[in-house]
Amino acid sequence: MKIYRLVTVTEAVLEAMQALIAQLTSDCLLPTKASLEDIANSDNTLLFLAEENNEIIGTMTLVLNKIPTGDKVWIEDVVVNKTARRKGVGKALIEAAITYATENNIKKINLTSSPERVAGNKLYQKLGFVKRETNVYRLTME
Repeated sequence: MKIYRLVTVTEAVLEAMQALIAQLTSDCLLPTKASLEDIANSDNTLLFLAEENNEIIGTMTLVLNKIPTGDKVWIEDVVVNKTARRKGVGKALIEAAITYATENNIKKINLTSSPERVAGNKLYQKLGFVKRETNVYRLTME
C-alpha cells in the first residue's frame, strides 16, 4: 500500500473520491474535479490517498491552521473503501498525518469522530489521540 498527497486530479481520482465520500456521508455534495483541483492546489488543505494494486482505497484530509496559539492540524474526512476495511488502511492514513505534523513541527493534531464509528474511535485512541472534554458546535447555512 502507498500513501501519497494528491497533486493531480485524474478521472480515476475523481471517481474514487466520489465513491469514497459517498460511503462517508450521504448529506453532502460529491466532490467535483474542480473542487478536488482546488484542494490539490491549496497550501492549507492536503488530501492524502491510499492506493493498493493501482486502486485508490482510502483518503484523509489535513487542514492546516495558523493561529496565535500555535499551528494546528485537523484531520477530516477519513474514509476507507468498505472492501478494504480492517486491513490497516485507516492506520496508515493517520500515521501519514502524524508524520506530516512531526516533520513540520506541528505540535497538535485534532479530529472529531462520531461515536457510532466504533472502529475508528478505537484506532484513534490506539494511536495516542485522547478524547477531549469539549463541545463541538455547528451552524448550518442554507
